[in-house]
Amino acid sequence: MMLNALITDHVNLLPSAGVRRIGGLFVTLIFFLLLNTACENYAQDSYEELVVLEAYATANRPLPEVRLSKTLPTGQEYSFEEAALDEANVEVVLLEEDGAEEVVFDYRSSEVKGVYVAEDPTHRVLPRRTYRITINFDNRPEILRAETTIPDAIEILNEVPDTVIYQSPEQMELVISAFEQTQKQSIFVFNTVASEPEEEDLTPFYKNLVEEEDDTEVEDFYNTETTPVNEGNFDVNDDGTITVQFPWIGVAFFGDNRVVANSIDENLSDLISSQEVQLGGGTLSPGEIPNLRYYVEGGIGIFGSFASDTVQTFFKRPGGM
Repeated sequence: MMLNALITDHVNLLPSAGVRRIGGLFVTLIFFLLLNTACENYAQDSYEELVVLEAYATANRPLPEVRLSKTLPTGQEYSFEEAALDEANVEVVLLEEDGAEEVVFDYRSSEVKGVYVAEDPTHRVLPRRTYRITINFDNRPEILRAETTIPDAIEILNEVPDTVIYQSPEQMELVISAFEQTQKQSIFVFNTVASEPEEEDLTPFYKNLVEEEDDTEVEDFYNTETTPVNEGNFDVNDDGTITVQFPWIGVAFFGDNRVVANSIDENLSDLISSQEVQLGGGTLSPGEIPNLRYYVEGGIGIFGSFASDTVQTFFKRPGGM
């Protein structure tokens, strides 16, 4: 299992966390964290309940929803409703370059237990700035802290063809605007959102998954995402823009699709890469299971951020397919 619930709120299609958000290759972050943590705790012959934070800030969008829950013992079916935590005091702070507090944003409980929303709906998350979240509880001793530096805003500059023949030699390219780097290297994840997904329109790879895997449904692939693409896999042009070839593995359905380019922060990229190693994507010694990398003091989870832009195209079946 791998990370699912990163980013496509940009296209306004995703349900809340705790259910499938993007589907396909990845499962929800919150589910993976809870399962992984429960396994680690039982390996030590003692279960420790931990607080789980999940929040994703998007450049130039309103302040993020914050979801708080707790880990559940192995063997207990996960339900956000069962794990959700109330009586939390949540604040998000916009920091100055020297770490001083510039603006403090208070949060309040929503109508859904465990979900907290900003009292100020007008603030837009500022690119290239750092935000800190602090959480404490009226009924628990934990204090959680985490920070994220928002990636610079991005824009897809080139005119993407109205129609692209699936797996044609001329792979679809995206030219992304020049941006200021906010971490050691830039990392992108691409999402494809099918406009009218039907089982008969599945591309061969995903059709085989649905037919051969008992626990795989067509709905899992309505929104799909690629694995992270780093600087070794795209071209930096003389004007500072970058050119990325969109990977065909990201296309689950023929027909109209929205393609979302996401520049993700270090918190998200490190968590994804550590998950990939855990799941066999790297070289491990026998019996070695490395810890996930998440940067939440006082708990586990993710306070991450990303910047996005979206284009639309039609993926056409090649002749004979």
